[in-house]
Amino acid sequence: MKLPSFLGFPLEAAKESLQSLGFACQVQNLLPPRGREEDFTGQPVRQYVVRQQLLPENKVVLTTVYRIERRCEHGFEN
Repeated sequence: MKLPSFLGFPLEAAKESLQSLGFACQVQNLLPPRGREEDFTGQPVRQYVVRQQLLPENKVVLTTVYRIERRCEHGFEN
């Protein structure tokens, strides 16, 4: 089975689609230099897929980055 591209997808949407297609999914977070996952705790973040790798036996590794959502007076800004 050919793997569709999930680049740019939010992590949860990509995981749901992969599972519905019968793929097992593993996630790797790509952090900034000297960054830690704890630095993002409590912040409004979303994870987006920036890389995908198909492994044997219908396994997929998704590499994600964090995007912090910032609020402004008109809603959210990037």
